[in-house]
Amino acid sequence: MEIYGMTGEKLGTIGNVQRKDQKLPQWKKDFLKKPSISVREGIAWQYSSPYEETSTLVLTSPESVFVDLRFPDRPDTELPLTSDPSFWAFSGTSETSFDRDDEEVTMPYLAHAKWKHEIDSKGPGINDEGDMFMLPNGDCIEVGMMMNPDTRTVMMYKEYWTTPSTEPGSAGIWLGPGSGGLRRTPCFVARTQGADESKSGVIIRVGDFCQGIARHEEKGVLVERWQRIPTSRDPPREDIDGGDGVSEWSKDWRSNTVVDDRTEGLVPCMWICRGNRRLGDEVVVHGIRWKVVEALA
Repeated sequence: MEIYGMTGEKLGTIGNVQRKDQKLPQWKKDFLKKPSISVREGIAWQYSSPYEETSTLVLTSPESVFVDLRFPDRPDTELPLTSDPSFWAFSGTSETSFDRDDEEVTMPYLAHAKWKHEIDSKGPGINDEGDMFMLPNGDCIEVGMMMNPDTRTVMMYKEYWTTPSTEPGSAGIWLGPGSGGLRRTPCFVARTQGADESKSGVIIRVGDFCQGIARHEEKGVLVERWQRIPTSRDPPREDIDGGDGVSEWSKDWRSNTVVDDRTEGLVPCMWICRGNRRLGDEVVVHGIRWKVVEALA
């Protein structure tokens, strides 16, 4: 099996593979293209019909760092977000591999992906993997095994992934009129610095989307999602919310950091989104130091 980096470079092999000096086919390049923005359109357990009861968005950086937030469509506002069985948030690194080209049986448009969870709202030690089947329109079907939160048993699943649409959809993630289309740059990744894993966090901005997750010893797992949308303010508040006179950043109401609460600022997404961040930029919030570790303008 051959292992490739996110820009298509060959990192190594597993097993005995003949060296071949050939270019990757376009479908493999499409699998490896980063930064990426992925929206889940549905999930099916075993052989049942697919459904979607979450707003799931995954942002992945060129170095394969990702933040995956799965908000329930209709959370109970009287209960903590993390208590909803449909909620799941995690971050870590991903890896993509392909079948060996010299095997007798090989399937085109198929990749195998692994996701290492470094921060997970369900607890430590979770890693998952699945087979990714690319469809003719560029969407993907992911097939694997994981815990069904309703039955509490490990079952086969199929997830249906796409990129954000230009029209409103069930995921609640879309590019409205005047948004300028889907952008994958700029891309920034910020991480907490220090050895205290009880206060670790990751923030990723890809184009007009930003997501952050932080693990806090007292507050638990905190998450934020932001999207840049056409402005409705007159005049726009450029100095407050990063507006540019045409659009501004809007926070998803299901995020569990609250204004005027001690959780505000523990996931400093707007620090990443305002201005032109550079590699190595740092900020200290609530005594926690965040640093930009990836930057793609």
